[in-house]
Amino acid sequence: MEFPNEFQNQCIAMVKKLIDIKAARFLIIDPHMHKKGFVGFNVEKKMEEQYHKELEHLDPMHQSNFENTDETVISSNTVMPHKNWLKTIFYQDFLKPYGYVHVADTFFRNHGKIIAILTVLRDESMPEFSSEDLNMLRKVQPFLEYSLNSIYMPARISEREYVRETYDLTNRELDVLEYALTGADNKTMIKHLDMSLPTLRTHLQHIYQKVGVHSTSELIAKILRELNH
Repeated sequence: MEFPNEFQNQCIAMVKKLIDIKAARFLIIDPHMHKKGFVGFNVEKKMEEQYHKELEHLDPMHQSNFENTDETVISSNTVMPHKNWLKTIFYQDFLKPYGYVHVADTFFRNHGKIIAILTVLRDESMPEFSSEDLNMLRKVQPFLEYSLNSIYMPARISEREYVRETYDLTNRELDVLEYALTGADNKTMIKHLDMSLPTLRTHLQHIYQKVGVHSTSELIAKILRELNH
């Protein structure tokens, strides 16, 4: 399995075949509700970064609002009337400039806690998500959640343990490596890992030495090559 996002790519591909969408993003979340792994379809990297840096706390559909519920699929038009949605700061300042209007989220849980979110988007040329669209997402949600918990997450843990044992990396170095493998830049990593830039650079240098590489690109290529064998 490609580490760490092949499962996310396959989920997005499946949903694209089931309902009409303009864009999608799949997030794996860590225990502190931070982004852990991101895969996007027609979602610009700067859009994802802006969301987490500036607009996340204004999102009426944020996963924290549904953590203690049994909701599996929500949409902008089920959370509130569409006319109210269009008046939100979140829509006006974030979605509208990127050309998106309608949003639907599918939540995936482990022991009741949301661990991943699949977001699909439509632009103004497309209708809002219908009850049929949402029911289709509800039908595939159990299978994707089962796959996430039974196949993908254990494989990810196994791969993490392989890298730990092979290169004697610390837990913090493994965290840095996981973010590096997603393509995250230094600014994104220091924010979500809650560390300073000098500390991040120190961790990266230690990882380079242990793995036997000289750059992040070499690191990614070597680790992915080993995990795909």
